[in-house]
Amino acid sequence: MRIRSAVLHIVNDIPLKYKFLLIYLLCVLLPIMTINTFFYQRNSADIQIREQDNLRKSIDRASGELLGMIDEGVALSRSLAGDDSLYEALDRTYDSPIDYYSEYNDLLRDRLTRYVSPKIMEVSIFTNNESIQNGTSYHVFSKTSNNLPWLDRLIQSNGNILVMAYYESGGLYPGKRISIVSKMNNYAQYSSYAKYLRIDLNIDKMDNILNRELDSLQLRLVDDQNQVVAASAGIAEPDAPITHNPPLSSIDVRSGYAMERAIGEYSYVKGWKLVGIADTRRIDQLLNDSQRFIIWLAVISTVAPSLLIFIILLSYHYRVKKLSRHMEKVRNERFDLIDIKEGRDEIGGLIRTFNVMISKITSLINDVYKLEIRQKSLELERVRTELSMLQSQVNPHFLFNTLNALLVVCTKKGYSDVTEIIKNLSLLMRQLLSRVDDLVPLREELELTSMYLQIEKFRFGHLFNYTFDIDPQALSLRIPRMSIQPLVENACKHGLQARKDNRTILVTARLNERDLAVNVVDNGVGMEKGRLQQIMNNMRSDTRTDDHIGIRNVYRRLELFYKGIVRFHINSDPDKGTEAGFHIPLSQLKADEWKKEA
Repeated sequence: MRIRSAVLHIVNDIPLKYKFLLIYLLCVLLPIMTINTFFYQRNSADIQIREQDNLRKSIDRASGELLGMIDEGVALSRSLAGDDSLYEALDRTYDSPIDYYSEYNDLLRDRLTRYVSPKIMEVSIFTNNESIQNGTSYHVFSKTSNNLPWLDRLIQSNGNILVMAYYESGGLYPGKRISIVSKMNNYAQYSSYAKYLRIDLNIDKMDNILNRELDSLQLRLVDDQNQVVAASAGIAEPDAPITHNPPLSSIDVRSGYAMERAIGEYSYVKGWKLVGIADTRRIDQLLNDSQRFIIWLAVISTVAPSLLIFIILLSYHYRVKKLSRHMEKVRNERFDLIDIKEGRDEIGGLIRTFNVMISKITSLINDVYKLEIRQKSLELERVRTELSMLQSQVNPHFLFNTLNALLVVCTKKGYSDVTEIIKNLSLLMRQLLSRVDDLVPLREELELTSMYLQIEKFRFGHLFNYTFDIDPQALSLRIPRMSIQPLVENACKHGLQARKDNRTILVTARLNERDLAVNVVDNGVGMEKGRLQQIMNNMRSDTRTDDHIGIRNVYRRLELFYKGIVRFHINSDPDKGTEAGFHIPLSQLKADEWKKEA
């Protein structure tokens, strides 16, 4: 208290104009400069984060398209590897070229060429069957003049399928190749001759994928031998030979503008990766533009407020000083009116009030004023008493005592149905009011839902039935409280209310390898697609509505707990019913609970 009093004493001794100057420096100028500096740093960081995110997305998109090309070739390879008629034709020993060409015209001519597409440039089969005539899509090792660098690696590998980059010196189209090569050994009865399948991917198509982000990003495709087999035009020419991939520098990795991404996790693309390096010239230009904008914003936001504050404080200081002088006169028992143009703001109102006070100062200090203050205090106390009484009237214990009294009376009278409903209602309300846990075991949530359904069963009678289909392993998993009962209540209110008979509700909970699936299915009146879309839009909107509040609350709670990872769905068919539910990934459930159940 002494320190506070000393500080206030020092502040009170400072002249008014210096106080205004301190207010301007500490509360206006310094915050403006600080905010602009922070805004510049934050904006620069956002630009860098956005560009890094764009780089990541571009690499993911390019790697996905490249993997799609490779997967298409692998799928074709496996399809041809299962063609027994092709095996039989290639494993046969032909007596003469005429016999082979007869078989070629009947079966082999278009067997491979029909698979050529924009992504697949050529499909070829190589064999050591000397009776086959070399040419088109079928080649004999001893008869071909091409160097086959891919063949030795394929024979020595343990797998049946490889993705390989190499340089082919012979053939009709010599040059760089990226091929999917595989052993054709699916049928033991057709193993008289070795057979190998080669599917050449379209290099130009790969170059188009890598050059799509050429303005802001340079990409290079690296094989399992750490060789650059394809790259953006800014790095290498389309016909550039296969070269060793230079490692990323530590500066590039730390900057966040260079990264590596594996093409896929399959064995045939193991070791293949895509390396991306962003063009920082565009980022530097954005940062320079941001810096110039912040400087101009700082100048404008400083000069304009400073001028406006100077004019306002000048008017404020003059009138406050005038008022201070007249109050000093009042202390000396000189009750002079302030004869200036007051203005319509608070200071002007204060001056007018001062003038009224001077004219009525005698009447404002009499006993009537004191009595009025006392009466207002009594009135305030009376209002507080009434509020306390209102609060006591809604005490939950009073409500529970009333329900228990009704339960005793119904038990004595033999009203067994009503007794069970009142008991469930009491338990339901006690659960809602007493539980504070945000996450509860699925078992407790189902018990709460069962209590509510028993009340609805009493309401509808024999025209209503409900069923639980629950996976026992899911009962101890913890889910957000009140995430199933509102869905059931919504089904009763909107789905079954308009149905005349045979009302049913099915509550299911299924645990699979990926998630926990909870669904509430009714056979109510359902809804049209337009109405269903409107409910989904209202559910995701920030604007509160009175329609389907239960569904909205469940959706919001799931969003709050799992941050958009949970899938929430509603499906409905007119006159058939509605299904509402959600899927919670196992990774989001309690790990110790999951292990205990497993």
